[in-house]
Amino acid sequence: MRRFCTLILCVILLCLSAQAWAADRDFWIQRYLSVSYPLKHVKVNSPFGTRRDPFTGAKASHNGLDLKAYYEEVYAMFDGKVKKVGADPRSGNYVVLQHGEYTISYCHLSKVRVSEGDELIAGDVVAISGNTGRSTGNHLHITCRYKGALTDPYTLLLYIGDVRAEACTALLGEGVTADIDSISQYQRMDRKTFLSHYAPAAMEQQRQYGIPASVTLAQMAFESDWGRSDLARKGNNFFGIKCSPQWLAEGRPYSLHNDDKPDEKFCNYATVEESIDHHSRLLMSDRYKRCHSYPSTDYHHWLLALKAAGYATARDYVQLCEQIIRKYQLFRYDRLVQP
Repeated sequence: MRRFCTLILCVILLCLSAQAWAADRDFWIQRYLSVSYPLKHVKVNSPFGTRRDPFTGAKASHNGLDLKAYYEEVYAMFDGKVKKVGADPRSGNYVVLQHGEYTISYCHLSKVRVSEGDELIAGDVVAISGNTGRSTGNHLHITCRYKGALTDPYTLLLYIGDVRAEACTALLGEGVTADIDSISQYQRMDRKTFLSHYAPAAMEQQRQYGIPASVTLAQMAFESDWGRSDLARKGNNFFGIKCSPQWLAEGRPYSLHNDDKPDEKFCNYATVEESIDHHSRLLMSDRYKRCHSYPSTDYHHWLLALKAAGYATARDYVQLCEQIIRKYQLFRYDRLVQP
């Protein structure tokens, strides 16, 4: 009889545990879905703060954030309401959204897909990006006010990344990056999945800048410990890029990590793709001019030139990156891009 009672108790406890997990799982799924990036892919063209006016060339205050976008769907970042829809010579077509004490404006839109008073949930399509108003090209301009005061919209992008990373970690454990596009993609990335996931972004960098996709993938895998490093998980920095004086002067986000010295400042990004693009633009500087004398299918000499330019301090950096390239045959991506 005692054994039977013990068995019944175990079954009851298992049922309660399963119910508790289901409730917890639902909470974290809803938590993940409670936020959304404004675009499918986020890349900052011009940050919030002082910059050179693209029309006059003079220093001027930039009261928003410009994201790269070419006639793309624009999403509500949080639940809220459409406060205003309009158009003027400066902002072009625009929409103003109210999210609690935050007021967010999307400007230079080609089309607005909502009306004043519409209720929104995070991820709803509100507009299509464009080039209307005072604009030098297609992009999405975001302005953010908190309790009426202008604030940097980039902080919201970081918050969205943190919320998604927290939800993913709760559902799947450590090592999940924060830029997963949908719940259906929840999975712990093994090394092959990691490489195939970021290969399209690396190939796009090769098309734009001539940097071998294999080198980009090998570097980000090595530098980020396959996306598991603290810097990669919390700051989307997959290349160990440290803050430049300009980065700090612009007030862009960073975090402190021990490297050659304790508490060094490393760049933080809203998405992994933004980290990849920043890495590519760094390699376009004169310091790495020699790299570009080699074709994008010659990963060996690219790595040698990077090492010679002082990119990495590890003595066996070239060999370690080449091992990754050869083991996973990453050179195939270089050939796919190369005409």
